[in-house]
Amino acid sequence: MIIYLSLILALSLDTFMAALSYEANKIKIPISSNLIISFICALVLFISLLLGNVLSIFIPDFILVFISFVILFSIGLFKIFDNRIKKFIKKRNFKSKSINFSFCNLKFILQIYSDYAYADMDKSKSLSPIEAISLAFALSIDGLSAGLAFNTDIILGLFIFIICFGINVLFILFAKGFNSLFNNKIDFSLLGGFIFIILALCKL
Repeated sequence: MIIYLSLILALSLDTFMAALSYEANKIKIPISSNLIISFICALVLFISLLLGNVLSIFIPDFILVFISFVILFSIGLFKIFDNRIKKFIKKRNFKSKSINFSFCNLKFILQIYSDYAYADMDKSKSLSPIEAISLAFALSIDGLSAGLAFNTDIILGLFIFIICFGINVLFILFAKGFNSLFNNKIDFSLLGGFIFIILALCKL
């Protein structure tokens, strides 16, 4: 179970970083938006875990172990170089292009990934439910990939869903109080990256 808790922690750190970014930019996350973000992030992980369970039926164990290692290790490396990747996305995209708002627009999701503040499209300094959906999809990218690396039945999956949902809600709430302590001082993406690499090694 500790492996799944580590997975949830690594994924939830993205939510925590996003919430810290919003606090730094004086953008409020209402409780309704908090619940939407947390629910979608937990749901995407849950669906991904179930898909991973389905894959385990058709893929031999030794191949599945290798695939799981590659997925988790790749996510770990990706998160370790997270800041450079975000800078690359911001430099290459969106500077001079107008973007039509759509929560399923891939370019818009990448824009939010590169800078979480972009989700506040109307510049209201408050994240609306629709804007929260867009942010949640950007935050769920890692969870969608990581869940495939685990063979999880539906009962355990539901338990993970509940824990993931609760931790995300708490992390968003805690960000308000801890913003001055953590913001721009600790790169949580590095911590998340190392957790994913450890999880990858545990798969061998």
